[in-house]
Order: sequence, then C-alpha cells, then structure tokens
Amino acid sequence: MLKRLPVDTASRPYSGEEDYARMRELLVEAFDPGGLVYATAGEIDWWRFADNGGGVEAARLWREAGRVVGFAWPSGDEVDIVAHPRYRRLEEEMLAWAERRGRYEGFSALSVWSYARDGRRNGLLERRGYGRTGRWLLFWKRELDGALPEPELPPGYALRSVRGEEVEERAAVHRSAFAPSQVTVEKYRAVMRSPAYRSDLDLVVCAPDGAFVAFCIAWLDAANRIGVFEPVGVHPGYRRRGLGRAVVAEGLRRLRDLGARAAYLNSEGANGPARRLYAAAGFRVLDRNHAWRKRL
Repeated sequence: MLKRLPVDTASRPYSGEEDYARMRELLVEAFDPGGLVYATAGEIDWWRFADNGGGVEAARLWREAGRVVGFAWPSGDEVDIVAHPRYRRLEEEMLAWAERRGRYEGFSALSVWSYARDGRRNGLLERRGYGRTGRWLLFWKRELDGALPEPELPPGYALRSVRGEEVEERAAVHRSAFAPSQVTVEKYRAVMRSPAYRSDLDLVVCAPDGAFVAFCIAWLDAANRIGVFEPVGVHPGYRRRGLGRAVVAEGLRRLRDLGARAAYLNSEGANGPARRLYAAAGFRVLDRNHAWRKRL
C-alpha cells in the first residue's frame, strides 16, 4: 500500500510507456470493492487504444516519492480524474490544471464525472462552479460466488472467442452496434496488443451464417480478483433475441473460472435495454456516475 510521506507531490506531463504502466499499477493498487471506482486497468486499455479521442499523451500525472498517486486524462472537453484514496486532496489541483488546459485548447466548457455518493468530489465541483448535467452512467456489480446463468442461444447460433485473424469482422460488428463508432481495424489490433487483453475473454456470438452479431470484452484484474466488461454490444439487426445476455453469461463464467470473485460494468443511464440486460444477468446498481459541466 502507498504510505503517507512527508514530501511534496509534483505533477508533470505523461512521457511514455513507463508512465502508462505506473497509471495501470495505481488503478490496481487503489481498487476498493466497496468504494468509488472511477477507472480500472482494463478500462483504460480500452480508452487508450479504441475509445479515447484525446489519447493518453494528453494526460498529466501526479507523483510522490517516485510513485504515481493520481492522474488527469483529458479527451476533448471532458477529463477523467483518478486519485488514490489517500491523495484525494489532489483532485482540486487536477481540476484546476484541466480547466487551464481547456481554456488554452479553446474549449468553452469542461465536463468531469462524479458519483452521486461521492460527497467530497460533488462539493468540490460545486465550489468550482460546475453544475450537474442530465447525463449519467450506472455502475453495476455482480458477485460470482453463487450460481451463474447458462448462456442460452437460439438454434443455429454459436458463442466463442475471437481469433486474431478475425480482427476485421470483430471491428465491423463493434461499429454496427455503436454506430457511428470510430473503432477501426487498426485500433482493434492495438486493443488486442494492450496489456490486459486476453483473447479468451473477447467473446462473440455467431449467427447461423457465421457472421458476428454480438460481443463483449471482459478485462481480468487478477490481483483484485475482479473482471470488468467493456464494451458489450449487439448488432442492431439481431437485438431482442437474448444474444447480449448470452455473451455476458459466458463472460461471467470465464471470469469465475479464472479466479474472479466479482464483475463490474458501466452503462448509459438512459439506455433501457442495457439496464434490463444487466439486471437479468444478475448485476445490481451500486451508484450513478453523473457528468458535471462548467463554463470556462
């Protein structure tokens, strides 16, 4: 565990792969199964290689005694802020930096996320002039110590892991499910090379003609014995057939077989089908994560 040391905390820009490794180590070390989880190591792999327009090169790291204790990762007019629980005092400094950067980059406003029960961050955002918007995510958890659902598919459908040579088909079904997604074949190849990616946890449902029609990636954090689903999707022409529930059920079973004790995921708060899917798969909502916004 990180110890409180009588030295100053300094910040500097992201400078390369060693910094990225330290960011991931922070997320593993700071994970709290009963606390507020703003990011996990698997999620930032997905953000970096597939989903984040700003790129990790835009991040700034806060360090103490040579260790990363927090970071701010901007992407456009949003910023993700992560601090070790013992260093949450740094969040105001992180916000101030992100606001200065946003003004310099020409943005008129800045958004940041905060859980409904994160009174500390909510109070900080209010003091700095942020207001809570109507956009929010649901943060879900499912324990893996009891009975798990069996994957159930319609006749003729199959469920399996993705193979490396199927990257074009895998990227294509992602774009179909999340149109207008910008995930390209090149980005998906980068995902497959990311630190936490495992091909046995990149799952697809195949239609009778062999086409990929549903998918998920589960990211295993072996140290904390958890898994995180990011993303989960179904081709729009194949929805309401139980395919999303089946691929998640298989992901849960594989995570448990690898030693995970719980699984987590986020979903858009306004997405009714996703809420029904995850509730049916045995997940329960832990909290709402709200977007707050400030004029710069």
